[in-house]
Amino acid sequence: MFERLEEVERQVSVGEDSRAAFKEVALGPHGVRSPNSENVAAEMVAFANAYGGVIFVGVDDEGIVRGLPDKRLADIERWLINVAAHDCNPPIRPILRRERLQRSDGTEAVILLVEIHQGLFVHATRSGRHYERVGSTNQIITGSWLARLFQERGRAFVFDAHAVPTATIDDLNHKRLARFFYSASMWIPLPDVIRNTNVVAVGEGGVARPTVAGLLAFGKAIRSHLPTAYIEAAVYCGSTLTSIDLVHSEQIGGTVDIQIDDATAFVNRFMLKPALKQRGREDHPQYDIRSIHEAIVNAVAHRDYSITGSKIRLFLFSDRVEIYSPGALPNTLTIKTMAYRVFTRNQLLVTFLSRMASQRTGITYIESRGEGVRKILDGSEAHAGRSPVYELFGDELRLTIWARPSPHNLTASDRVD
Repeated sequence: MFERLEEVERQVSVGEDSRAAFKEVALGPHGVRSPNSENVAAEMVAFANAYGGVIFVGVDDEGIVRGLPDKRLADIERWLINVAAHDCNPPIRPILRRERLQRSDGTEAVILLVEIHQGLFVHATRSGRHYERVGSTNQIITGSWLARLFQERGRAFVFDAHAVPTATIDDLNHKRLARFFYSASMWIPLPDVIRNTNVVAVGEGGVARPTVAGLLAFGKAIRSHLPTAYIEAAVYCGSTLTSIDLVHSEQIGGTVDIQIDDATAFVNRFMLKPALKQRGREDHPQYDIRSIHEAIVNAVAHRDYSITGSKIRLFLFSDRVEIYSPGALPNTLTIKTMAYRVFTRNQLLVTFLSRMASQRTGITYIESRGEGVRKILDGSEAHAGRSPVYELFGDELRLTIWARPSPHNLTASDRVD
């Protein structure tokens, strides 16, 4: 957008519009005095919620080039990046570049071009205001207008097949792609393969970019573009969610297959495994690890990645495991019918996972028969003697899997074989 100097000069001459906003900057001894952060965040959010745009920093409202002091450019750039990261929710990743333009008196001045891509999510300022760029103005959007935008960005299309506007082909692991797609007889060039399989899709400006599913399955720095695509895992020594009982916590990231295997290993590492020694050692682990694995697969594969600020949460208590997954159930499903009906929110991601083999088990993560929930329920109940529980809290689904009682606390008649 405005790649050539002539395009930049032409835009300055015609003024602000739906793709361009001008911002004059006043500096103080310790940073930017004006405009304030909320004002600039509103510009960024408005462009991200519309079709993208560029903020011309160092040009005033009348299109007069004021410029920026060379010695303070780095300070201004840091301030802009900080506004995008901390005053926009979710954070925005702008592209900054410098240009030299002529002032009216014939001297040259440096300005900053802050390019904002159309957002993958719906953005708001830190104060909670949603804006959208309309012509040369930023309009506050509420009610049905805001609902429509949320629908467009996350619900009315296949979200995981949508191009990630901040990612590029270089954000994909090409060695991993080759291992996944190529066989001895494969001769199709990799760019054609990833386009035909929707690992990439054509985004704004006709540029091929990784899809949400493509990035999740084959990306390198996934959280740089999808910040909440990870699992927050924690272990508590008691049965309540309190910091006093917190034993260990970690963020489990990486591609979806790594998340699944590492989260399963997390539970396996921290769950209790009491043993009886009547006839040699006999371990009695708290959980059926196959059911845990299946539950984590379901959470990763079927969570709603369009919900910003929410990640999968995995809590290990003394008597249970809780797994929270972002996303409400579709109208075709209820808690009662989940075990018997199939719904796939992320069809493309599920397709990739159905062809990926776990390093832990050696088998593919997902089978097409839709037996995941049934396996979780049956396997866990057979192991612990108590059926898992699914509950819905707004836009979040919680699965509780109960621990198997320790054999040391049971009589012979109470023990689960």
